[in-house]
Amino acid sequence: MSRKGPLGRGPPSAFSPHSPVNISVDGAPCVLFWAKRITIKFKNQTWLDLTDETFDQTATVDAGSSNCSEESATLSLKFGGGENPKVLDVRFILTNYNKLSVQSWFSLHQVEIIFNNSVQATFNASGIYAPSSYSYHCQRVSSLQRYDALLMPSDTDATSTSGQWEVTFVDFQIQGFSIKGGEFARARDCASPFSPAILIGLVMSLILLLALASALHTLIYLRDHDQHYEFITSPAHFSQLKAPEVAEEKELLRSQGVECYELRSQQICRIYV
Repeated sequence: MSRKGPLGRGPPSAFSPHSPVNISVDGAPCVLFWAKRITIKFKNQTWLDLTDETFDQTATVDAGSSNCSEESATLSLKFGGGENPKVLDVRFILTNYNKLSVQSWFSLHQVEIIFNNSVQATFNASGIYAPSSYSYHCQRVSSLQRYDALLMPSDTDATSTSGQWEVTFVDFQIQGFSIKGGEFARARDCASPFSPAILIGLVMSLILLLALASALHTLIYLRDHDQHYEFITSPAHFSQLKAPEVAEEKELLRSQGVECYELRSQQICRIYV
């Protein structure tokens, strides 16, 4: 079982001097893991940075306890050992399954922190999965709420130690099972299509559309109002109103025995008694 392999993630990691952890069985890679930074903290102690110990050319991490099968894989990263009696083990438990009948998927099921051969914390991974032909990438995979907490303590009981541990992976990438050429495949990113920035943009666009629709409605109303006002104040409109009024006036006079004649602009009436 080998531990190292070439870097194959692309531009975000291409300039890093570090190579990913490569777990192989019988020469076939089954797990690739890389992160720009790995930090772990217990209670109020100082953050422990494990990046160089994991990925540096002189890395001392021990991945010998890792294992792979067709349905599951465990990536075990042990720090310490040797003359140091205190051993910290970070384990990634992956599963391989068919989410659709025509497509197999892998997922990061849990992350465990083991100290001195005792499980101290177990985090359930939320939404960390990808098709087997892809890798999975996320800018931050963390147990901290300010980073959206993709790692949730499996036991929230007050006596549990899981909530006392904090772990964060920056520029996290992992791939399990279907690995070709020992390099990361195209990544499925954790960035949501409805991130806060996008949602704010959609809301602002909706408000702008409503404002434009309201302004357009107002302009159409004012134009129609002006056209109606110009018509009722035009001479043509008054001539149309005057003709019916004159006819009604003549009819009223005839009913009262008054006969009227119009000569150009003068009006002559004959009254019968």
